[in-house]
Amino acid sequence: MQFLNANTQQNVSTSSTLQTPRMLPLKQVVHYTALSSTTIYDMLDKKSNRYDPTFPVQVKMTKGRVAWVESEVADWIKGKISARVH
Repeated sequence: MQFLNANTQQNVSTSSTLQTPRMLPLKQVVHYTALSSTTIYDMLDKKSNRYDPTFPVQVKMTKGRVAWVESEVADWIKGKISARVH
């Protein structure tokens, strides 16, 4: 995204200064994590034996729609990779 800077009359890129978090629907979270939707919701449920407090919590977008912050899902996956035993 480019904006014209009125002071210098040059195009200034705002992509490095304004980063809108990318939101992932459940289907993409399932794809990226290789977990089922049931497992994901179990990991978010404090009453479940699968509960994982490190798993990213979804964001309520509208009354019937939730999504996850892509960077949080990526960080969770990276944490799992770095925690594995070789």
